[in-house]
Order: sequence, then C-alpha cells, then structure tokens
Amino acid sequence: MADERIRDSEGTRNTVLCAAERLFAEQGFAATSMRDISQLSGVSHPLIHHHFGSKNDLYAAVKRRLVEDYARRFPNAAKTANRPLNIRAEMRRLMKYIGGNPMMLRLAARTRLEGDHQAWPGEPAVLDMLTRRITLSQKRGLVRRDVSPEHLSIMLMGLVYFWLERHEVLADRFGSRINDSDYLRQAIAILERGIEPRDKPKEVVS
Repeated sequence: MADERIRDSEGTRNTVLCAAERLFAEQGFAATSMRDISQLSGVSHPLIHHHFGSKNDLYAAVKRRLVEDYARRFPNAAKTANRPLNIRAEMRRLMKYIGGNPMMLRLAARTRLEGDHQAWPGEPAVLDMLTRRITLSQKRGLVRRDVSPEHLSIMLMGLVYFWLERHEVLADRFGSRINDSDYLRQAIAILERGIEPRDKPKEVVS
C-alpha cells in the first residue's frame, strides 16, 4: 500500500488535502495534529511530511487549493483578465463557487477565530485579476473613473461572502422575503447602476 501511494503521488496529495481541509475546518489549525490528518487520510505521518513538509505548509496548501479551484472550475473566466468586467457573470460565478464550498466558509471562519488574518495563497492573484478587469473597463468608459478598482474588487467578493456566511441567520430574521437568487439580483443591480459613468447617455424609451 505504501509503495502504491508513493507511485500515485498526486492521489496521495489529494487524499491528504481532503482530510486536512475537513479537520482544519471542523477543529481549527491549533487543535488539529499531523497525526489526526494521518489517521483520517490513511497516509503515514512520514509520507505526509515528505509531500508537504510542516503542518504550516500543509495548511497553506489547503488554502491554496481552495482558492485555485476557482480557476479549475471556471477556466474561461480565469483567463479573461484582459477583458472588461462583467459584474453579473462575475458575481454569479462567485456565488456558485463559494456557495458550493461549505468547507471553505467554515475554514475562513476558523482562521478568523484563531487570529489568522493573512491573505490565503492565491487570493491576491484573484483580486489582482478583478482589479485589472475593472481598470480596463474604466479605460473603455464602462465604469466610473472615480471608483477604486481595489475597493470594487473587495466589494464584489464581500457582498457574496457575507450573504453566504450569514444567509441562514438573515433568513430567520426576514423569512421568505429574501433568498439567494433575489439577494444576488439586487446586489448586481445596485453595483451595476452605482458604477455606471455619470455621463452615460440615457436610453430612449419607445
């Protein structure tokens, strides 16, 4: 079995990352040991060290995989840094991606509880991509020049993240008046209208 895992290096890494992701999200970094990860994954302690090094290195690898999975799931979107920003498409992708990764939300909450405020590996690249697309949109007159590309990038991710993290609590407060699709539609509408150039010609209603 050990020889087979050595040959299947990628499969072994994936098995360890899945186990580590679950344990870090459920127990936190401090409460999770390499031995815990070894027991859950079925991969020996020395082999985990061989592939990942320290627990800190493994933790970083878990975060990196979660962030970089966006590019794997949406390869065309990840390659469009040189195209103008499409807020509607971008927010829908973010809602689908983050909403489909409950462990990512749990792990993010754990990192905050443990005082870990460092950017996740790969996260700056995602923000840089959004910033470049917004800047290009401004050059083409599609987005107001007085809007900060950096701030707008953060808002795009923040509006989606906050809703997904808190939607159960908010649903208890507001009931059926709000849901995922209605919230996303409203958020998109507010952002689209808010970033339109002030001198944009008004559409003629026939």
